[in-house]
Amino acid sequence: MVRWFFLAVASLAVLGGILAWGAVSLRKPQSGLEAPPSPDFDAVGMMERFRAGLRIPTISYQPGSGSGDSSFTDFRNHLARAYPMTHEDLELERVSGHTLIFRWAGSEPGLPATVLMAHQDVVPVDAGSESQWVHPPFGAEVEDGFIWARGSLDDKLGLFSVLEAVEVLLRDGFEPRRTIYLVFGHDEELGGPLGASQVALLFASRGVEVGLVLDEGGAITEGQVPGVDQPVALVGVAEKGYATLLLEVTAAGGHSSTPPAQTAIGILSLAIGRLEAEPFESSLGEVGRAFFERGLGPASSFGLQLVYGNLWLFEPVLTAFLQGVPSTAAMVRTTTAATMIEAGTKENVLPTQATALLNFRIIPGETQASVMNEVRRIISDDRVRVKAMGHSREPSESSSLDSVAWETLDRTIREIFPRVVVTPYLVLGGTDSRYFRALCDCVYRFLPVRLSSGSLGLIHGTNERVPVASLVEAFRFYHRLIINADAASL
Repeated sequence: MVRWFFLAVASLAVLGGILAWGAVSLRKPQSGLEAPPSPDFDAVGMMERFRAGLRIPTISYQPGSGSGDSSFTDFRNHLARAYPMTHEDLELERVSGHTLIFRWAGSEPGLPATVLMAHQDVVPVDAGSESQWVHPPFGAEVEDGFIWARGSLDDKLGLFSVLEAVEVLLRDGFEPRRTIYLVFGHDEELGGPLGASQVALLFASRGVEVGLVLDEGGAITEGQVPGVDQPVALVGVAEKGYATLLLEVTAAGGHSSTPPAQTAIGILSLAIGRLEAEPFESSLGEVGRAFFERGLGPASSFGLQLVYGNLWLFEPVLTAFLQGVPSTAAMVRTTTAATMIEAGTKENVLPTQATALLNFRIIPGETQASVMNEVRRIISDDRVRVKAMGHSREPSESSSLDSVAWETLDRTIREIFPRVVVTPYLVLGGTDSRYFRALCDCVYRFLPVRLSSGSLGLIHGTNERVPVASLVEAFRFYHRLIINADAASL
């Protein structure tokens, strides 16, 4: 017994040593960098140019529900007036009518190009919600330190900040070594089928070599990550996929006074219930592990470092914890959301057909085909037909975290936001940048704006607004990124 006791103690000591080594082996905490000198700029003029752009309702309407062509023309004309040097010195090309490509030719055209992306379009304001807005959705009014307008966060802040940075660099005589492209899509809110997707194909056909792509998709969160006191800059390195499936049930109709054991609605409801009761399997995946090991781990308490530094042991526990909250559950599994259902024509008539649409956001490692197969397995009812509907996309591959491009972006963020922790993460939605992944493995998604927990719901929501200070910070970020990327060996 004594021998077994000492063997158990020794085993625990070894395990403790392994766990402690995993914790201390995490990368050293990121240190803040000295902020570069701020360039001279016209803060008041910047604000007015931004507000004027917000007042133009560049709405992406669903096909067949309206047209916003004149608004995009007005927006393009506003940009031409607001940024004369950019329009004079850079080559402008239009794709599909409204998507804009600005090309700033570098002195060394053989170097891989830098691509900065944003989108012009915004989502509509929900009908009937106008009275809930504190200020008119397209009024761009300033109050309480915020600019209130649809599109202020998604994504005109990025677009105008990039143009402000380019205009100031041109004014100051900056001459890039590598070519810089500004790509501003016009249909990102519809999936980018005519905008960014066509630009990516155009670049591929021309043999454009790309070293860094930056689009929206991440932000700086404050007070939202347990165990980390510092702000956290979430930089998207991959995106979830997207698929919508139609569930359809047909049955004999008849009078509601003599119903069968299960109606079409009952069969369909049972299928949806099974899907909600049996979620897809969870996994941190490559990006999730990097989120904890490379990003949060070094900045966390030692107790959490024991977990994050030993995911070989604690990953099941961590994923189980993350599954408990919808926002974090979406990080570790393919999500299922029943979004539309239709059946019946009269309260006393049995419906002959019942249909439902379910939307799935697919984690890397799974595919549209695997989701379809899993849905059929879970439902396990031949009376329910399952088929794909609408547009869809596979999850993106993860971009490189061991590249000069990542290091350049990381350094630029910490120069402008000295206290932040920079971490890779999985974008739960979709951006235009996914189309460029085939051109470059350094595609990142980050908008330099600070978001509190209450701000996340403002994107596409009522009372969308952005802090006034964010406009200056975003301008300084893109100004510095252009300089840093141009000097780097991408």
